[in-house]
Amino acid sequence: MSSTEPRPENWDDLCQSIQQTWPRSRWCGVGVVIGCSGGADSVALVRALHHLRQQPSAGPPTGFLTLAHFNHATRGEESERDESFVRELATQLELPFVGRRSDRVGVRDEESLRRMRLRFLQESAEQSGARYVAVAHSSDDNVETVLHHLLRGTGPRGLAGIRPFRSLGEDTVLIRPLLTVSRDCIRTSLRSINQPWCEDSSNASRDYRRNWIRHELIPLIQSKYPGANEAIFRAAATQRDWVQTIESMADDWRTQHVHVGDTVVIQCDIETDATVIITAMQQLWSTQQWPMRSMSHSHWQLVYQYIADTQSGVCILPGAIRMESTDGCVVLQRED
Repeated sequence: MSSTEPRPENWDDLCQSIQQTWPRSRWCGVGVVIGCSGGADSVALVRALHHLRQQPSAGPPTGFLTLAHFNHATRGEESERDESFVRELATQLELPFVGRRSDRVGVRDEESLRRMRLRFLQESAEQSGARYVAVAHSSDDNVETVLHHLLRGTGPRGLAGIRPFRSLGEDTVLIRPLLTVSRDCIRTSLRSINQPWCEDSSNASRDYRRNWIRHELIPLIQSKYPGANEAIFRAAATQRDWVQTIESMADDWRTQHVHVGDTVVIQCDIETDATVIITAMQQLWSTQQWPMRSMSHSHWQLVYQYIADTQSGVCILPGAIRMESTDGCVVLQRED
């Protein structure tokens, strides 16, 4: 949250903050699936969107809200408690509920859990005809994400933090209306309307890297730099603007230099900046659904060197992507 924005101190302030970020007029006429874990952030999002939807001055809503809960079944009775709580909340607010229980109970890897949850939300939106999937990431989540990416050695896109919205399939948009609101403000707002929530005991565990960042690294940083969270949040927003500019340039570059058929053929280019070309290649990897997590900084640099014609030959990239330079072009093909 920037220093010029008001800090929500009560329920009306929180709802107004969401209204400014994501005006009611944009979503009240379509379907919205809200991912709700039962935690404070997602409960606040559910209550706020339901409240804004009921405002008589804006006219009757024509769309719908649906609560969606994914039970990872990793915390025994606590997981069952959370699902029951969200079901009861949906009943209380007279909203539809859709739930799914994980069939991979032994999975505890954070990234795998996130992918399963996101796939469920996307499928729920597609099946119900919803336009949006709303999730409850806060400004604290954004700061933790930036630090997590920084420590992993990420590129500019990772340092831009969590995107406020992005495409989720062909017809669905993922939106994060609470991204400018802090975790403390969300809890203060819920207390002001006596709305309970569920606490996830795994959030206190230091076994997860993100929890270590939350409970140990950030407090240490704030002990020396009290305004660190807001400074990191502002830096991420600036970085995001820069990334959007580069991505637009990279998209234009792909249109001019990349042909996708049975193989991917790329015209060599010795003039364009490496940042634009590497970003264009990351876009290509995404659209081709090639594995990206195994691509390191040195791999992207090698791809750029081939395209800039300073490296030649044949090599195999992670994910069995064969790269070959030939006749002023670079040819990419995923091998079986």
